[in-house]
Amino acid sequence: MNIVERVSVAYAWQRALGHEIVQDSLCCIVRDPVHPDVWDANHVSGVRASTTAEIGQVLQHTDENFQHCHHRLFVVDPLTPQAFVARLALDDYQELTPTIQLVLDGALQANPRNIDLRPVTTEADWQCLHTLVLHDHAEGARTQGMTIPVEVTQGMVTSYRKKWPTYQFFLAREDGADCAYGAGVLCAYGMGIVEDLFTLPSFRKRGIATAIIARAITFAREQGAEQILIGALASEPPKRLYAALGFSPVCVTREYIKHH
Repeated sequence: MNIVERVSVAYAWQRALGHEIVQDSLCCIVRDPVHPDVWDANHVSGVRASTTAEIGQVLQHTDENFQHCHHRLFVVDPLTPQAFVARLALDDYQELTPTIQLVLDGALQANPRNIDLRPVTTEADWQCLHTLVLHDHAEGARTQGMTIPVEVTQGMVTSYRKKWPTYQFFLAREDGADCAYGAGVLCAYGMGIVEDLFTLPSFRKRGIATAIIARAITFAREQGAEQILIGALASEPPKRLYAALGFSPVCVTREYIKHH
């Protein structure tokens, strides 16, 4: 399995973790009827349909499994046949901002600060994380400028809790305040992932994000990870930080959405 295949599998696995999965040879359907408006919990990835009949089968299967949702979201990786992507365009799906997938081989190119970091384990920790996610969604940079209703934020934090403890969040505390978070996980084929990073605006440019990334990498490598994957929206500044830390761009994943 080459690096692009491993990245595609790891990225899809991480997003599906903790949710109901309907898997077949043509796609992976991830669903959570309790939280129908949480896109990460209700999407389709790993699409391998290339013929007209196969594409029709995937679209029909998707509709059957997402009757609880007002959207259809497809995650397109480099292995997704172009015929399927063309069908999404024909059917008026909207392409969202692409995600650059970057991979780190070896050590992080940084000397992280020694800051107050703790794993999210207690109910109080989860409440602190929830508060920070609310700030994250209010800012809108990681949600592509969209307004996120509070019930969707709650659903996303519930989704995070379903991924735990395989997926471990960390909270950073500075000047007496919980000010940042991030997560690490070991996926299939020895690929670790650092994901869901956010720092309150007034605490940025202090090296906090770098310290969280380093801690998440340590967590993933303690579980057996070799290479480490991190994703960055193509339109957002964090991609520069990740490249400076030694992550190299490998491929791009895309998302296509349609509202019903």
